[in-house]
Amino acid sequence: MIIRASEAFAKQFKCDLSPVGQAQPAERQLDSWSCHFIRLGRKPVVVAMNDATLYTLLIPAKGVKSFEEIWMRLVAEVFEIWTEHGGKFDPNNQTVMVVKRTDRSLVAVMNQVIQSIRWQWAIHGDDLDLLEVQTHQNYTPMATLGFKFPSEELGEHLNALSEDDDDLDDF
Repeated sequence: MIIRASEAFAKQFKCDLSPVGQAQPAERQLDSWSCHFIRLGRKPVVVAMNDATLYTLLIPAKGVKSFEEIWMRLVAEVFEIWTEHGGKFDPNNQTVMVVKRTDRSLVAVMNQVIQSIRWQWAIHGDDLDLLEVQTHQNYTPMATLGFKFPSEELGEHLNALSEDDDDLDDF
């Protein structure tokens, strides 16, 4: 997996970014996640957005101090979501590359999502249910996706992958 880390995320979890000059992976891949760290009041939260589908995960980060801890939580969340959408994901066979975010349009979309999350926190305060907010974000039509839902887009991407796997079985 590729983590495209914001400065706040890299600083909070003390993760080393891939060296400048090293070949950067292609943008908007299904295995690539843009990650940012925010606080909602006193609640630390990681906002992870899939670069290809804009599917958003909100991962509570209370007590998490290291990159390894947040990485394990992210992998567990991705496994759950992939399985829910009919995809195959092996959480025990993952490597990670952490790079700086460079796609300005993805940063803009993520900033919009973060503002929406902050707005919902302003309304609900400490009663905010992160799972409800995550569901709301993933069932909100996105202009970048041609007004499809990120959840729908994720399902289509994973379905296309499984069809490709079925084609390989024919050989």
